Amino acid sequence: MDERQGQRGRRSPGVGAAEAAGVLAETLESLSTVWGRAQEAFGTTVSPTQLRALTIIHRSRGISLHGLAQEMGTVSSVASRLCDRLDSAGLVTRDMDEHNRRKVVVALTFDGESLMEAIRARRVEDLVETLSKMPAADREALVAGMESFRRAAGHASRTGSDTGDGAQDAPSRRFA
Repeated sequence: MDERQGQRGRRSPGVGAAEAAGVLAETLESLSTVWGRAQEAFGTTVSPTQLRALTIIHRSRGISLHGLAQEMGTVSSVASRLCDRLDSAGLVTRDMDEHNRRKVVVALTFDGESLMEAIRARRVEDLVETLSKMPAADREALVAGMESFRRAAGHASRTGSDTGDGAQDAPSRRFA
């Protein structure tokens, strides 16, 4: 048997991690553009850093000032000044923790929640518009790849159905 025949039955090596990282970086730049359009659509004066803080606070349903600083990779004094501006804009409140009076808890106000929900809805609309231009098989592959990436990064499955044995919801059921 010659070399070509022996290779025919073998699986191709696929995409290397470095190549995949380059494609992902370029894709994230595109996603960042789509993501940013939602903020621009509302004409808000919230900066990208403030929006990041609002996103963390929204996701955690209230967080300590120290926890917010850690999540943002900064120090508490910087997070406090950031929260000063968000508080002045009526988007967050800061209260003492009822169990630990030395701990300040930051939460979204009604206006902050409304802004985050509106931005999230707009982002989903923009993503649906973009994803609808992709063939269903490509969307399925994207979802499977993103779920695998999430697990590799140590995060729980979006659906909560990840059993750790590699089993997951079939993407085809979601995009049929």
